[in-house]
Amino acid sequence: MNSPKVSVIIPTYNRAHIISATLDSILNQIYQNWECIIVDDGSNDGTENIINKYLKHDNRFKFYRRPSNRLKGANACRNYGIENSCGAYIMFLDSDDICESFCLEERVKIVTSDLSIDLLIRDGAFFIDDVKQSFSFNKDPEIKNNENYLRMFLSHNTPWQTTAVLYKKSNIRNCQFDEKLKRFQDLSFNITVLSQPERIKIHRDFKIDYYYRDDKQKVFSPNFISNMYESFVVFHQVHINLFENKIYEGDFRRFNCKIIYQFVMPYFYQNKKASNQFLFWTISSDMYSFSQKWTLIVLLFVLNINLYRIKGIGMYQFRNKIKSFEN
Repeated sequence: MNSPKVSVIIPTYNRAHIISATLDSILNQIYQNWECIIVDDGSNDGTENIINKYLKHDNRFKFYRRPSNRLKGANACRNYGIENSCGAYIMFLDSDDICESFCLEERVKIVTSDLSIDLLIRDGAFFIDDVKQSFSFNKDPEIKNNENYLRMFLSHNTPWQTTAVLYKKSNIRNCQFDEKLKRFQDLSFNITVLSQPERIKIHRDFKIDYYYRDDKQKVFSPNFISNMYESFVVFHQVHINLFENKIYEGDFRRFNCKIIYQFVMPYFYQNKKASNQFLFWTISSDMYSFSQKWTLIVLLFVLNINLYRIKGIGMYQFRNKIKSFEN
């Protein structure tokens, strides 16, 4: 186990313009015992032509197309990648992100120095306008343990991106990305990993070794709120055993509050139908007290009669009131 194989799994869709940078960052790894599994989600922009160049250059690159009987999306691609992987450790990488050349070498050195480590967590930073940022976006609880990391994920206070992790494959063999989720898939996967019956050992290391491109325009997509609403309901169903536990009730409410004041309220008029659905579902749930539900009903009324568009009518007050529900 001194040089175990690492399976790097990359889902991709229409990334012809940018995937070369991602694949180059794998090709340039100092550590040599890796395989890079690329699973395409039905690209039609020449992505496959770019990938073919890497397949001819180095047989450690493997290429698959998402089977037609699997739901479209990165989740199915990641699951299919896991199924076809042969590494002892797994790392997930998005097709527009990049790794430092020492990424795999240093990660493997840490996990092989202590074979009881199940999840190695390292730091990541944003890659903005082709410039690597010097500060990490990882978050940590005051007390770093499995339970506190789990609660951060449940409240959508994401402690790490999935790429930050080197997963021991034997410890995620019963875990999958939920293929019905269009949003929150990384949250859901890590919640599944952390809530397994057998306690897993996490090792936290504070060095940046990969860079994440953040697409801030996604919130303006016509389907953004709609997908978020649908995914939140699915997310609740997938993890219902946790949300029925009173211990996590406040965490789930914090998650819901963030969606309301960060996305539903600012983008209500671009996504009116889906936003109304989301608010109706929230009001009918058991997350909030009677008085809190009345606040949400008033918010729903104000939004739908367009008072919210008038300067000074409710925006600041409602946001603060809903934020107070997180406590």
